[in-house]
Amino acid sequence: MTGEIGLWQIYYRVEQLARLDAAFVPLDNSDFADETLEFAVFQRLAASGATAGLSHWGALSWRFTQKTGLSGPGLLTAVAQQPEADVFYMNPFPYIEALFQSPWMHGETVHPDFLAVSEAFFLAAGLPVGELHRLTPAREFAVCNYFVGRPAFWMAYLPFVEQALARAEANLPADMRAKLHSADADWKGIHHAASYVPFIVERLFTVFLRTAGRDLKVHKIPSPTGEARLDATLRDLRDTKDVAILTRSPRLLDRWQQQRRAYFEQRYGVHWCRQYFEQVMNAPVGW
Repeated sequence: MTGEIGLWQIYYRVEQLARLDAAFVPLDNSDFADETLEFAVFQRLAASGATAGLSHWGALSWRFTQKTGLSGPGLLTAVAQQPEADVFYMNPFPYIEALFQSPWMHGETVHPDFLAVSEAFFLAAGLPVGELHRLTPAREFAVCNYFVGRPAFWMAYLPFVEQALARAEANLPADMRAKLHSADADWKGIHHAASYVPFIVERLFTVFLRTAGRDLKVHKIPSPTGEARLDATLRDLRDTKDVAILTRSPRLLDRWQQQRRAYFEQRYGVHWCRQYFEQVMNAPVGW
């Protein structure tokens, strides 16, 4: 541990040890298989007593620095500089903030039927379905489990997700429950046949911040690697969307949508956009 902040780094194979940051505590997860992936690690740490007495704690991927560009000492410094914050989080992929109205809309483009499964999950779990289509500003955008929080955050966040999972499991129709737990979400085979569950769970953070966690103080730490990859067009798209949300301007929202379509079509081609992005680009938008 480093002072009162506990930072673990999750790894699965011995050869990954060399990639870990010395500021983190190595956490061997090779003997644990859980559908919720990192969330199960959070649960085990919270229940183990290892986090008792810490001012902040978190558990991060062995690829944390590779994805974010932040070192362990850099993360510790960022946390120390914002002593009033209850939770810190990072989005390694800020281009998603520029191009998608919500984390859920992004999910539709990488996990087949993601919106349909997520909507069924929200209804069964008693969560606000409007969040799926809500224009999400960059400051709230999260699509991975990169959190460092005070005990107050973890004591609110863990039950929020646990209860949502339990209600969905109890209330979903049998066919949609089977779909939720299927490997259809990992159609490319790059997530070890993961189900829809972890991809929904990692996006629930944004819903938590607007519901059970709305009184917590949140600080988003920029991802140097992700920010460096943003070109001028993506930066303009992100800024335009954020200002449209702030001012509730239909004119700026229309500008963002038109520029986004042009970006997708130029980068991937019209046919590809029609095949993969038509539903997302024409989806209803909520403020």
